[in-house]
Amino acid sequence: MVGNLVLHDISYQYTDSSEPLFKHFNASLSRGWTALLADNGLGKTTLAQLICGRRTPTQGEVQPSPRTLICAYCEQECVSEPEGLAEFRDDWSAESIALRDELGIGDDWGYRYDTLSGGERKRLQIACALYSRPDVLVLDEPTNHVDEHTRGIVAEAMRGFHGIGLLVSHDVELIDATCGQCLMLERRHADGANYVVLERYAGNYSKANTTRALMAEHAVQQLKDAKAKQRSLEHAKERRRQMMEAAARRKHAGHTIDRLDHDARNSHKWLDKQRDKASAASYRALGSRVNMAAAAVRTMEVGAKRYDGGILADIVPSARRELAHVDSGIVCFGTAERVAQDSGRGMPVSALQVEGNRWSARMLPDTGQEAEGTIPGMHIPALSVGPRDHIGLEGRNGSGKSTLVRALLSSVACDLPTMTIEQVTSPTEGRHLLAQLHALDADALSQVVAAYARLNADPDRLMAGEEPSPGQLQKLRLCLGLLHSPQLMVLDEPTNHLDLNSKHALASFLHSYRGAVIVVSHERWFLDEVCGKQ
Repeated sequence: MVGNLVLHDISYQYTDSSEPLFKHFNASLSRGWTALLADNGLGKTTLAQLICGRRTPTQGEVQPSPRTLICAYCEQECVSEPEGLAEFRDDWSAESIALRDELGIGDDWGYRYDTLSGGERKRLQIACALYSRPDVLVLDEPTNHVDEHTRGIVAEAMRGFHGIGLLVSHDVELIDATCGQCLMLERRHADGANYVVLERYAGNYSKANTTRALMAEHAVQQLKDAKAKQRSLEHAKERRRQMMEAAARRKHAGHTIDRLDHDARNSHKWLDKQRDKASAASYRALGSRVNMAAAAVRTMEVGAKRYDGGILADIVPSARRELAHVDSGIVCFGTAERVAQDSGRGMPVSALQVEGNRWSARMLPDTGQEAEGTIPGMHIPALSVGPRDHIGLEGRNGSGKSTLVRALLSSVACDLPTMTIEQVTSPTEGRHLLAQLHALDADALSQVVAAYARLNADPDRLMAGEEPSPGQLQKLRLCLGLLHSPQLMVLDEPTNHLDLNSKHALASFLHSYRGAVIVVSHERWFLDEVCGKQ
């Protein structure tokens, strides 16, 4: 098994782009797990695909070549069946069974992929990758759409892998639990331009982020010191200029020597010439030093200006006392229909626990008493959503959260301004969003661009036609939806695909949002920010 993978002078440029996505990257990946982090749109997924041979660099090389290795790549989404599924599901060797047990995979999962939850698909995807015994394993956002239980299973499987692992993620807990080094794509600014660099930090995210913050603070202090030096030299140069002008005025202000004292007059002329030469030389030397200091300031590298900030949205809460409701009973999975508990059709496999504005879906013990013709569902109390409620919904995958959301939405009046954001934006939806963006009038476009920028995104790159990442599409969908001043927002796993800074910007906006919000998320800190702590 290969011991190291080296990136040498890697650059990449899309065929339809006028500028490289990134250039001159150098890094080394050894056995164990390396985390790759970046703001949305900086190219972390593209770099991951270069590392495992799914793309070819425009310049530079990966050594040894990924084509000579067994490389497995687990994509962010699990819409399609993973590579090697047929071989894995039909293999009942001791090794394959042990892998199933490790990841908690049911024997029938490989035969009913379309019916599996997101977390179940993710586990099966990782199992198929591990089954190939890869030299290099890339996991791209493996904890998107998964609950805390599945996150723990994924982390344990990662710790059992002994090849070269690359984790593309913004899941701090997962990185801290599994990774020994971090590679970070970072925007830098120098000489009037922004560009992207690849930095290596030892340790997990917590340690790497501390080091990163200290280095950034040091760079800012160095820039302040360099600017102070430049200002000091400029002031010295100005004082020298003023001294030269004062000397010139004195020289021509009538200071006379007896015209018959030739020795004194010659001595005075000689001294004036020497002073003039010395002053001019000092002035030129100071000018040179000022130019050098200014050049040092221009070329000094610091973190580029961030775009994240507060989103301004003029939302007036609805005058209705209730925006959505569902009666007590059983909500059957896969439908928006509420089935009465005594109807004989609904069989609860989960129950909703309500504590104020925090709703938790809990799985019930398996009694093995499911009758023929019954439909699994979630037992719920009577639920109501008010015009200013901020409700956080959490729970295991498969516990019925999405079904409950559909049931709530089915009760919403047709004339209530409502924005719903699903977990996944398909390519077709992405193209539709971009078409919407370019069809806006000037005022609406200005509003969308301003909101988009405050979610830690670069609107210039979006308007220039660059293909947006999944995280950028999520932000765009939110910003376009705000044009309609929604009084109810329903967001299903909105932090999937978002970088850490974008998550915090979104949480801050939703916290201050004056309308009603229903947020489904596995990230408790995010729900705490949006809805308040339990």
